[in-house]
Amino acid sequence: MRAVIMAGGEGTRLRPLTLTRPKPMTYIVGKPIMEHIINLLSEQGFRELTATLYYLPEIIQEYFDDGSNWNVNLDYSIEESPLGTAGSVKYALKNKPKDRILIISGDALTDFNLREAIKFHEENGALVTIVLTSVENPLEYGVVITKEDGKIIKFLEKPSWGEVFSDSVNTGIYILEPEVLDYIPDNQPFDFSKDLFPMLLEKNAPLYGYLAQGYWCDIGNLEQFLQANFDALNKKVKIKIPGREILPGIYTNEEVEIATSAFIRPPVYIGQFTKISNNTTILGPTVIGDSVYIDNESKLQRCVIFNNTYIGKKVTIYSSIIGSKCNIKNSTKIEEGVTIGDNTNIGERVFINSRVKIWPNKVIETGTIVNTSIIWGSQWKKTLFGYRGISGKINIDITPEIATKIGAAFGTILPKNSFVVMSRDEKPACRMIKRAILTGILSTGVNVFDIRTLPIPVSRYSIENLHAVAGVHIRISPYNSEKILIEFLDKKGTNIDKNTERKIENIFFREDFRRTYAEDIGVIRFPPHIIEYYVEGLLNKIDSSLIRKRKFKIVIDYQGNSTSLFLPNIFSRLGIENIALNLYGEETKKLLIPEEEVLKITQSVRADFGMVIDNDSESFSLITNEGKVISKDDLIAVMTYLVLKRDPKAQIVIPVTISKSVEKIAENLGGSIIRSKTAPAEITKTILRSEAKFGASEDGFIFPEFQLSFDGIFALIKFLELSSIVNVPITEIVESMPRYYKVSSIVDCFWENKGKIMRKLIERFAEKQIEYIDGIKIYFDHSWVLILPHPEDSSFVVYAESPTLKESQDLLEEFTNIIKELNLTLN
Repeated sequence: MRAVIMAGGEGTRLRPLTLTRPKPMTYIVGKPIMEHIINLLSEQGFRELTATLYYLPEIIQEYFDDGSNWNVNLDYSIEESPLGTAGSVKYALKNKPKDRILIISGDALTDFNLREAIKFHEENGALVTIVLTSVENPLEYGVVITKEDGKIIKFLEKPSWGEVFSDSVNTGIYILEPEVLDYIPDNQPFDFSKDLFPMLLEKNAPLYGYLAQGYWCDIGNLEQFLQANFDALNKKVKIKIPGREILPGIYTNEEVEIATSAFIRPPVYIGQFTKISNNTTILGPTVIGDSVYIDNESKLQRCVIFNNTYIGKKVTIYSSIIGSKCNIKNSTKIEEGVTIGDNTNIGERVFINSRVKIWPNKVIETGTIVNTSIIWGSQWKKTLFGYRGISGKINIDITPEIATKIGAAFGTILPKNSFVVMSRDEKPACRMIKRAILTGILSTGVNVFDIRTLPIPVSRYSIENLHAVAGVHIRISPYNSEKILIEFLDKKGTNIDKNTERKIENIFFREDFRRTYAEDIGVIRFPPHIIEYYVEGLLNKIDSSLIRKRKFKIVIDYQGNSTSLFLPNIFSRLGIENIALNLYGEETKKLLIPEEEVLKITQSVRADFGMVIDNDSESFSLITNEGKVISKDDLIAVMTYLVLKRDPKAQIVIPVTISKSVEKIAENLGGSIIRSKTAPAEITKTILRSEAKFGASEDGFIFPEFQLSFDGIFALIKFLELSSIVNVPITEIVESMPRYYKVSSIVDCFWENKGKIMRKLIERFAEKQIEYIDGIKIYFDHSWVLILPHPEDSSFVVYAESPTLKESQDLLEEFTNIIKELNLTLN
């Protein structure tokens, strides 16, 4: 049986360490990660090894040679261009005997008993066995769901929290029968997780998951790199630590010199030829490489120091990583989470603040205070994008400095000299953040169409109209007024997809920004007639004569929104009499329930409807002249009724959170409902795929005939047009609808338990009908409950719906208690 070690990765999230070495050659307690893997394979009887290489291959080849020092036969396969994980394995084995294959990563640390996994593979007659492990945060891995016998029934690569159905994840260790290679095309990119395994699962091939016991860490980022070193010192993983244990928890290699006045608190590893001088303090867990000189009175705590580095007198380093051949002079202080690349020279009395990264070969002058990374990346938080765009507290999570970097990251993925449309709401905080983002975009050589203060539907519409490649809109979050929301739009005006979000995140975290020369800096233009183009486009999609005949009278509360700059003009052209409240620029009345005031005025002036523009004009609320405030679910149902009355066979897209009553209406009128995930981008994607006539969620309304995104302005006018055709009182429509009661609550939990709780819920209710579109939706006769992991917070959003309010409340309480109980027992 041959083992293939995947060792071609660049390890971009481990930069700056991996700028000068491939990821498998980063050291864990005195040895490269890949050496620990080869030791594991050798000890478990593997003799024939092949390593697939791509990035800096000569460093690995020079170190391991033919593998004889580890009692193995090691050869290499070097790709000329990336072929993906599966493609690279087939390429590597093209001239090898067709034996069973073990695939293992050369940059993940583990002590799994691979022989037990092979035994499991044989006993089940598996074509492929994926070795699994349980992790606290499954978002960065491939989540796998298996039957009791281990047969795989579902997996998803790098899910969102709404797609996390288990905490069992793919470790990248696979056992393959040789015929599996026949499914892999020659000389083209092909991936195990994204391509091969889904194809085999669709063919119902025997794919199994083996839940291994033991240690596994994929060392995907610098925090995990530190932790893996500390875990090795604390004996959480069974690996060989070089040298000998001179005192409990203190390991030294050959010819180490330690002054008698030095204080060392275990666990600590000290490499060969290293010298620790007088009155030095080393507090474990700490790893010190070969030929390191630590001068008098320095203090190191929770660090990893690479080889051939000098640390001067009275230097303090806490919880940081220092690369090879660095020169850190006297009285320098390095705070928590710093990473310093190889060959860096740091002068005396330098202060390096937390989370700073310094790329290799830099010179930092004496007395410098370093608050930001030099040349490349620092990390603000683990994920940049949330449920919708980038959101955070103003001047705490999102400062002007961070906003500038966000703009630079976005500009970097766009073509130079292209144009981006930028807009914002009326709040001063949004103006500040918009200007900072704009600055970052200009710095990358991308130009900006600044359309100033306009609602997001107008911004979306203007992107295609102006032939721009993208857009950015900044507003106060509709979900939390203390937060700002930054939304990124593609060339069609829809929210960017998850892959584009990840590109921006990767550039932001690494600060791998495109910088341009002075003459290439982007320009700002202020295009005219933006509102006029939007208004004309809207009116061209509306049957104006129908609305004029009805001679509507409405009361509308703009909530200070800039929509009031042009919507009265639309009303005038459509012959709609309107009483306007809280116009843009006025002192807006801050009412908790603005519908109540609109209701009173609607009845007093005998208007047909009262309306409130909300969610930055992506949606509106409706009040009837009979004094009824229509709920969001009921309004979606009403709009569905009106759409289907005009087009009975239309398809309509709604997310999994919306009431079942909408489905009943569609059923009665001959239409069909397609459920989608809750995120706006997912709703848009589903509409596009299904060619639906209408889409809606709690966030807004989409009529793709006008634009493929939330637009409450168009939806409001379209509502008036459709109600003119149907000519049935809205209250009558609502009263005729099947009645369901939906309730919801937020349930807090420990972040690391989110995946485990989802798995336990699936196991507990396995006999029920479960839907996995977004989160898990469990059906009970005429009721349902939806458990949706919050994408940004350590909590779940739980929805329950039943034909009676009491049933809904009881169901919600039951699942709230189950989640709380699981959270306590799993912690």
